[in-house]
Amino acid sequence: MSSSFLLSIICSVIVMFVFLRMAFSYTEKRAQQRYALHKQKAPSVASFRHLSKVLFILSMLMTVSSYWLQYPDYLLLHHSEILQLLGAFLVLFGYLCLNQSFKQLDNNYSPLFDAYKPFKLVKTGFYAYIRHPIYAFNLCVSFGLALSNGVLIVIFSASLGLVFVLRAVFMEEAYLLHEFEEYAAYCNKTWRFIPYVF
Repeated sequence: MSSSFLLSIICSVIVMFVFLRMAFSYTEKRAQQRYALHKQKAPSVASFRHLSKVLFILSMLMTVSSYWLQYPDYLLLHHSEILQLLGAFLVLFGYLCLNQSFKQLDNNYSPLFDAYKPFKLVKTGFYAYIRHPIYAFNLCVSFGLALSNGVLIVIFSASLGLVFVLRAVFMEEAYLLHEFEEYAAYCNKTWRFIPYVF
């Protein structure tokens, strides 16, 4: 068994595991809009509802196929097996941290395309350091996929997702500043995505 073949198997297993777990998790969390129960509607980026699903599925499928198929050079940023493996582990890391973020946020969660006011500000766990761990770790998964396969379409997909997430973040922060008196102090002690960077 060649090292390339083994690498393709490892990366495929990681990405497919994350794909299935995230698909199941989001379906469960969003079933019949349970996240909206007894909550006040908040501003959201409704246009991302369907686009997010398309980008997620496209990126995952293109990533797995890139491990087994030879894409033309003009569609690729790199052919590096090291970056392929590093990207796959970034996907797994992003998923594991995302899962933990959901547990910490608990019933305060709502998706960026259908946002609701949380019952309270969560300031423990990842939230003690960054204000938007769910967005941050979703982006970690997206850019991990892009790094792993090097396919320009997936890099574009991750970048487009980033644009929508940033729009949602600034909208959400403006709303929470208005709704929670302690949010300004919380913002002064935390970072949006990456401590000491942004």
